[in-house]
Amino acid sequence: MCPAGLISFFTISTYNRRINSLFVKAAFTNFKYLFIRKPHKILLTDKAPPTEPSPMEFYHLRSFVLVAKTGNLTLAAKQLYTTPPAVSAHIKALEQELKTPLFTRTSKGMLLTEKGKLLLPKAQKTLDSALDMVNMAAEHQNEIIANFRLGINQSAQALRINRLLDNLAQNCPGISLDISSSTSAEIIAALLAGKLDGGYLYGEVPQELSAITVKQQQITTIAPPDSTLNADSPLTALSSQPWITMGENCPFDRFLRQKLPEAFIANVKSSDDGSRLELVKMAQGLSFLEKEQAQKHAQSREITLLPQLDFSAEMHFAIAKARISEPAIKAMLQEIRLLWQPAL
Repeated sequence: MCPAGLISFFTISTYNRRINSLFVKAAFTNFKYLFIRKPHKILLTDKAPPTEPSPMEFYHLRSFVLVAKTGNLTLAAKQLYTTPPAVSAHIKALEQELKTPLFTRTSKGMLLTEKGKLLLPKAQKTLDSALDMVNMAAEHQNEIIANFRLGINQSAQALRINRLLDNLAQNCPGISLDISSSTSAEIIAALLAGKLDGGYLYGEVPQELSAITVKQQQITTIAPPDSTLNADSPLTALSSQPWITMGENCPFDRFLRQKLPEAFIANVKSSDDGSRLELVKMAQGLSFLEKEQAQKHAQSREITLLPQLDFSAEMHFAIAKARISEPAIKAMLQEIRLLWQPAL
């Protein structure tokens, strides 16, 4: 069973649209009476709102809040999986309904007007309240419908993705996975930009992210099968060989620079473990690889293991702190904890 209250208000479902419509009609009716047009003033009124329904919809509020936070139509559109013209139309409809401009369009982006600033906290509160309503109803649904964008920095096998899919099918069948492979640095950037919902990563975790440590990963150095290097070779010998790195801001690459500051960096790099493994087999250089995976290939004499630089790296599963209350995020955190429970 999914944890209680696990359904995302970003879900596109008949159930959510019905909840959204009922809630937002009432919310926008009150919003209209938030803005009493007086010269140079914004006043609140105690007058009861009218009973006619507002034509506004839930996505108008979502667009408004995201544009206010990002200051950019394109960034907001990406997070809403729509187009900038569509978001612009949402803002225009909201401004027409409230009969007041909410943004000033400048070369630096979309800036809130005074009335826009007044609306923002109330709009966010409305979204949060709508989410609470849907969560309460979801206690009786026991299901989330969501597409979770997951970033991985290892193979699917190493990260137990098959078991995760089996667990999701049993516990939260409405969650599907959209998996992309990247470096830890790229995953961090995507999480901060809202392009991923969660991801595995090595190294330090930025303050904007919340993470759980799932395992200690042993890392070793791999060399071509016919390499003249061996376990007794000095570090200077390793330093003189070309190194296949993983990309900018990768913690493995930072470790390499710390231990072998004079290391010769090859003119090829790859964040994909399989690609680096194949490049090493083809004698293009040395590289780091998870030790368990490396040992399997060393047993078949496809590569040579060099233990001189062996180290341990913490593997984290991270999500954006700002999204930690979202039901789909909560559900995935629960599944990740269960998946790695023996190691936690």
